Amino acid sequence: MKTKSALGVKKSALLLGLCIVGAGFGLFGCKNTADGAASDAKKDTAAVGSAVEKAADTTKMAAGNAGDAMNLTPKVKTAILADATLNNPKNLIDVDTKDGAVVLKGHVLTNDMKKSAGAIATKTLSEAGSKDKVKNMLTVEAH
Repeated sequence: MKTKSALGVKKSALLLGLCIVGAGFGLFGCKNTADGAASDAKKDTAAVGSAVEKAADTTKMAAGNAGDAMNLTPKVKTAILADATLNNPKNLIDVDTKDGAVVLKGHVLTNDMKKSAGAIATKTLSEAGSKDKVKNMLTVEAH
């Protein structure tokens, strides 16, 4: 009988040892999992921070473009209309500010008028301290 009892104790001790070893691996695995989760959280936080900064920069740029459109467009339009030659009902000059450029669209009677409108727009931007460029897309249509 001693052999059965001794054998049972050995089995119990062996099982207990295996449980302890398994628990040790489990704790080690949990630590690695926790460390991995913490590392992932840091990376995710950095990525979110970067995305927020990019969104803020984009918003600032859009606000700047809107501000340019609100300020530069009327200044350029007023300067063009102040020119007696360009302020002709047969001319149609539309001024728009977008993406760092003042765009002139429509039509004028002569190529000289097209050049003049572009020059006035460029001068107005320079006087306003703007770095925007002028895109002169006016067409010449003799009426």
